[in-house]
Amino acid sequence: QYSSSAASDVYKRQALAELDLTSRSVVWDVGAGSGSLAIEAASIASSGKVYAIEMDAEDYSLMLENAKMFDVPSLVPIHGQAPAAWKELPDPDAIFVGGTGRVVPDLVAAALQRLAKGGSIVVNVSSPDNLVAVQAAIDRAGLRSDVRMINIARGQYQLERIRFDALNPTFLVLGRK
Repeated sequence: QYSSSAASDVYKRQALAELDLTSRSVVWDVGAGSGSLAIEAASIASSGKVYAIEMDAEDYSLMLENAKMFDVPSLVPIHGQAPAAWKELPDPDAIFVGGTGRVVPDLVAAALQRLAKGGSIVVNVSSPDNLVAVQAAIDRAGLRSDVRMINIARGQYQLERIRFDALNPTFLVLGRK
């Protein structure tokens, strides 16, 4: 049986592909959680830096453990709340914003002011309200937004037949400067 993280693995792989990272990229992962996306990004940007910003103390501790386990020297975990946490960081080539809540569109608008020319942003949202608000923030910043909807369904066997139970979709909102 697949875990519930199968859906998050799919969107994180898609997000990494959309960020178009190089070995020298400077990346911000805002709302890094346990650090799974940041760790993978750091393995790609091995000569760059990946700043993983997380405000929750428990998630931050888990990120530190995961970073140690996967030995990614280009990862810089930051315990703090955005946007204050990125004040002293170098401007990023790529930004990933994860998380929920009404503050996500405001975080995106603030982060876009620091995005380097030619840089990309990928924002993961699950609500249609945040989808529209984030897309509008990207458009207001002069970037062309694009959206990906990711749907996952799990196969369930019932009466010797298979049917599919859909999981809630997630949206990736993209922008390139």
